[in-house]
Amino acid sequence: MRISEFRLLAILVLSALTVSGFAQTNVLHHPLDALTSDEYWTVHDVLQQSGHWTDKTLVASLLLHEPAKAKVLTWKPGEDIPREADVILEAEGKTIEARIDIPARKLEFWKEVPGVQAPITQTELDTMSDVVKRDPRVIAALRSRGITDLSTVRCEPIPLTFRVFPEQADQRIGYGDCMDSHGAYHAWGRIVEGLYFVTDVTNEKVLNVIDRGSVPMPKRDINFEETAAVPREGTKPLVVTQPEGPGYSINNGEVIWQNWHFRFRLDPRVGAVLNLIRYQDGEKLRSVMYEGSLSEMYVPYMHPDPGWNWRAFLDAGEFLLGGLIKPVGPDDCPAQAQYFSGIVPSDKGTPVLEPQLACLFEHASDSPAWRHNEDGLISARPSRELVLRSALVAGNYDYLMDYIFQQDGTIRVAIGATGIVETMGVKEGAVHSMGDDVSKLEHGTLVAPNLLAVNHDHYFSFRLDMDVDGPNNSFTVDHLVPETISGQARREIWAVESSIAKTEKDGILDIDLHHPGMWHFINPSQHDTMGYPTGYEIMPGPIAVSFVSADDPAQKEGAFSEHQMWVTPYNTDEIFAAGTYVTRNKEIDGLPAWTQANRPIENTDIVGWYTLGFHHVARLEDWPIMPTLWHDFLIRPANFFDKNPALTLPHQP
Repeated sequence: MRISEFRLLAILVLSALTVSGFAQTNVLHHPLDALTSDEYWTVHDVLQQSGHWTDKTLVASLLLHEPAKAKVLTWKPGEDIPREADVILEAEGKTIEARIDIPARKLEFWKEVPGVQAPITQTELDTMSDVVKRDPRVIAALRSRGITDLSTVRCEPIPLTFRVFPEQADQRIGYGDCMDSHGAYHAWGRIVEGLYFVTDVTNEKVLNVIDRGSVPMPKRDINFEETAAVPREGTKPLVVTQPEGPGYSINNGEVIWQNWHFRFRLDPRVGAVLNLIRYQDGEKLRSVMYEGSLSEMYVPYMHPDPGWNWRAFLDAGEFLLGGLIKPVGPDDCPAQAQYFSGIVPSDKGTPVLEPQLACLFEHASDSPAWRHNEDGLISARPSRELVLRSALVAGNYDYLMDYIFQQDGTIRVAIGATGIVETMGVKEGAVHSMGDDVSKLEHGTLVAPNLLAVNHDHYFSFRLDMDVDGPNNSFTVDHLVPETISGQARREIWAVESSIAKTEKDGILDIDLHHPGMWHFINPSQHDTMGYPTGYEIMPGPIAVSFVSADDPAQKEGAFSEHQMWVTPYNTDEIFAAGTYVTRNKEIDGLPAWTQANRPIENTDIVGWYTLGFHHVARLEDWPIMPTLWHDFLIRPANFFDKNPALTLPHQP
């Protein structure tokens, strides 16, 4: 087959797979399936007919309200499927919670939640950009900088996660700046530095304009969209085919692959949510995890300038904007991938069909599942993986989110950060010589003349409702402790000392290279052939930890980042690591608040919260588009199997 013919075939197959993904968005198989378009319309109609709705009411969030776990675990196909939706509304400065019983077409409650604010909506951002651009003070400040054509200017007053202005106590405040995209496809890197404004979003007013003086506008080309796609010397076709189709099957929404069974839905707030992850071990279909997903993202910037030190974003809770999850395309996923569409809400609660919100594919891992060389005899087995990939887009940043199923019973969770680093306009055109200033504190990297990529952090909290061989689990730490020996050539070795976390405070842990430990979720009532309780381990990858003072106002809001592991008892109301509402006046919410109760977590239904983080000091190579930088962690069996489950893999992947 010629390459051109193969490409045509691939396109046809891809199109067919994409269409099959579309068909799943309005078919309901299970209580944990994503809301369908018909269900969105039911929610919309119930809200419209509730007597509370006005023309100014905005839907800031619309998510599936999961049934109680006990109901899900006892539900059988053919039974009625319980379905509810949780809605957060912005109603002229008031934050409203509503819940709708979808089959009954009933509004269960409509209640105002004081002291918090709903996530910002696209309608508000668009409206306020126009309001700001009409303000005479802003017009004058832009004119003084030589900007008179406002058609390419966007001014965005965005929410403040922590208290910066006293007006936040009782108003929906937006604070921000302007960018001018003239000559570019996007405005990142075209900031109008030194000009800021404070707005009352509810009443559509500009409260204050702060002009700290003009800074040269960066002018270097930033149109990476137009860069040539040129094969490098020696590039040859690299083709992966599956002539007999994929090695997985999907049966009524359940994915089955290499002994793995799982479900997933595409959630507007946190992306892919995996459910009912089980492993076929001989005759037994064994539970591993009830549910796993991203819970929150925290991105604090590290610059002392008044126009920058307020930038500390909790992206999942602040900026849904119709769905943080965004489509993936043929350059994100291999040719053999299957795509899945999804539904996200408009600001009026109507369903918006988004094609290709995730892709699913197999690939050879290019490394052996195991191997050994003994007396010149190499024994080994190649391996393959199944990848569920989605993309979360938060303003300038894109995050690829991979859940990777491996043949040895391991789940690898990986985040690939890419997109555009956020930049600040500065007076410096270049760094000519560091000279005697090598000890000077630097808050960013000059990536172009007059353009500083500001230092920042990324933290991701993953909610892992582990159900190892059933819901009742315990959390143990295998501490590696030094042991002194005498009468031997050695003086000191290390040994393993295990402890069971009794309460939540015992389950709050930090990675310490000088005091290492292994983190296990075990089932104390189930044991392997050697007598060990069956378990799964959370194995961190390369990671960074927050060392900003816990008293810092921004850090209080992103306080989940202070620890790499938290363990809590299962609670249907505890879903988001920083709380449901992150634009608020509360001192603390989420994990730091919940765990103050120090509830028991031994031999009960528990949830693990793992924090993945990295510091980012930008490089010139990160501009104008950042190469994808991957970080990961493993959820791997620990005495779950009686022997290596990949032992009998074939010699072909």
